[in-house]
Order: sequence, then structure tokens, then C-alpha cells
Amino acid sequence: MMERWLLIGRVALRNLRRQLRRSLLTASAMVLGVGLLMFVRSLEGGAHLVYVDTATRMGTGHIAMEHPDYMGSQDLADRIASPDLTRVLAAVEGSVPPGELVAVFPQLNVGGLAQSATSSIPVRITGVDPTLEAETSFLAGQVVEGRYLTADDRLEAIVGIGVAERLRLELGSRLVLMAAGAEGDLESQLVLVTGIFRSGIPEVDRGVVQLPLATAREWLEIGDDATSVSVILTSDQRTGDIADAVRSHLAGEGVGPERLAVRPWWEAMPDLYAGLRADTVQTYIMLLVLLGIVALAVVNSILMAVLNRTREFGVLRALGLNRRAVGAMVLVEGVILTVASGLVGMLLGLAISMGVFRDGVDISFLFGGELAFAGSVIDPVIPPAVLASDVIAILTIVIAIGIVATLYPAWHATRIEPAEAMKTDE
Repeated sequence: MMERWLLIGRVALRNLRRQLRRSLLTASAMVLGVGLLMFVRSLEGGAHLVYVDTATRMGTGHIAMEHPDYMGSQDLADRIASPDLTRVLAAVEGSVPPGELVAVFPQLNVGGLAQSATSSIPVRITGVDPTLEAETSFLAGQVVEGRYLTADDRLEAIVGIGVAERLRLELGSRLVLMAAGAEGDLESQLVLVTGIFRSGIPEVDRGVVQLPLATAREWLEIGDDATSVSVILTSDQRTGDIADAVRSHLAGEGVGPERLAVRPWWEAMPDLYAGLRADTVQTYIMLLVLLGIVALAVVNSILMAVLNRTREFGVLRALGLNRRAVGAMVLVEGVILTVASGLVGMLLGLAISMGVFRDGVDISFLFGGELAFAGSVIDPVIPPAVLASDVIAILTIVIAIGIVATLYPAWHATRIEPAEAMKTDE
């Protein structure tokens, strides 16, 4: 059995060499198609990684922990109590492997009003730890006027550029923040604008105010509680496993899911996750159409080879080769041609992605500056990233094309009758 398959393979390779020009033309189409697919996917994969990194550093983290009802209610009543907060911090330290934890920090988020001397608008008020945020937060690097919060600040705040424009604020302006406190009463806090940031996301720039966490806790009278805890990791590769480990650790401490929800970023930011999935599916559909056209070229090449070798197949049948073996030989030719071309195309795509464009591709000319997507913003210079899942998916697509595109020519070859084939010169 093995000897027969080796013979079929040798004959298939010989036939490809005999029709070298046709084989090279077909292979070139496959190489260019797969190379383009590999490059586009590496560029899109790099963009997705930057999207996730930016979004997680804007507050939710790779893992977000909060009261299970807080996502829906956004109410201070659904907050993490101080004893549970202590257990959360211990669980994170005990669950994240050494070297994989960048930061873990509590936040206090509440909806309220911001009032200046000229107007008032609804805003999202966030109490943050200035020391931790300055090292990890995306917004800390987006201050365009003034400075970010420091550990010594107490009554200082930073506002989005949209907030500053709507309330006619400038550095040093006084701003009154109003929100419902722990007891449900309306509380107010006077702050001074020490910085103005521009994130590139209209919803954030027009509606976010940050102030020190200690000030927010004192103002809203919640003690050492927090509404959420964000965990920043060095990589997104093990986010799900680490979230499961933290969840199990907390359950062992008596803090179950009814008291605290542990959500990886794709659960905490479903809009971003859905957008990334839709973007990936759309790209694969477009490129599958491209490879479908390439597959037609493979069908044409193999079918023409079969039609030009009618007499040869007739002789092989007369010498005892059965229909199944003839079909297998043609099928092997097509698979060898497409898989070899696909591997070369993948190497070409990798060379372009990680060699020519290893420092990134600037796509700002397409968007006129910053690039926003599903509530996140990234630098328009996209560094390519080759993901193992993409390599496996593309290789699977190439093999599938090789098999499917060769089925009809192989079936046609099995229909050739030795007696009729001997009457032709082809």
C-alpha cells in the first residue's frame, strides 16, 4: 500500500515538472494570494493587539473585578466593600505568575454633573490612584495641557478636552462635581483643573473627569471601598486562565460570583470584542473570495493537464492502474502544487510583515490621524503581529483549496476509458 502511494507521489511530481510553465503560473497566483492574506492578517493582528492594550489601559484592565450588578446599575450601592477589596488584591498576587503582572489598582466610577461658572454637563467621574495610573494608564500619556495627577494632589482634577470646551475651562479653573454619595444624598466637591487630555475618543473627551481616589472616597463617604479593580498583565495570552485562577482563589476565601464578578476584558468590554470578531470575519471573507479566484486557476491548470494526458491515463489504466489510483494521482498533483505554493506564500507574507514592515505600517493617510475603533483608539502606525492561530487557519485554508480545487479534475480522470483513450494522441 505504501509503495503504491510513493509511486503515485513520484508520478505526480514528474507530471508537475513536465508542465513546468503551467505549474509556475498557477503557483505564482497562489503565492501572491496567500502572501497577501498573511500580510493583511499580520497587520490586522497587530492592530487588534494594540486595540486591546490601549482599551485595557484606559481603565477596565485585562481583568476587571466588580460587583455582579454594577455593570448594569452603575450605582455606588453595588460596590466592592473594603474587606472584599483586600481579598481581591491578595487573590491577584497569589494567582498571577511572577513577571506577568504589571499593575492592579482600584477605581471609583460614578455618574454625576460637572458645573463651571458658565454651564453644567453630565460626566463620568473616576477616582484613580495617581501613582499607579501615571505608570499604566493610557490617559496619563494623552495630557495636552497642564499635567497628569500626582500623589500629592488632593483637590486637583484632569478633564477631557471636550469637557473643557463645553464648560469653558482652562488650567486653574474651578470646577464643581456633583454626584450621589453612599447614602444616596447629592454631594458636591470643588476641584481645580490641573490638566486637559485628548484621547481621540469623543465619548471620553466630552464626558470624563479624573480626580485622586482618596479625594473621591472622602467626598462620597465610602471609606476604603471601590467600584472596580483592574488588573493589567504583560500579555493577553493567558488572560482567561489567570481570570479563572483569581475566581477560584476568591471562591476559596468565601467570595463567590454572587458577591464579586471576575471578568476578562472580552466580557467587560463586549462591544470591543464583538467589533474585533466582526473585523476578523470580514477580512477572512474578503480574502477567501480572493483565494477562491486563485482556486479557479488551480482547477483550470489541473483540468487542462488531465485533458492533455488522456492517452497517458489510458495506458496507465491498460497496465492495471484502477480508477481510484488515477484519481488519487491527480489529487496528489493538485495538493502538492497548492500546499507548496501556499507555504512559499506564507513565507513571503512573513518576510514582508516581519522584515520590510517590522517597524510598523503608517495608515494615517487612510483616516486623517488617530484611528478609533469600538471605543478604543490607537496610534496609526500599526506593528505587524503573526499569531499562531492565523498561521494554522491559513494553512488549513490552503490545504482545503488544494483538495476541493482538484476534486473535479480527479473525477474527470477516473472517467477515462482505456479503449477510447488509445484512439487519441493527447
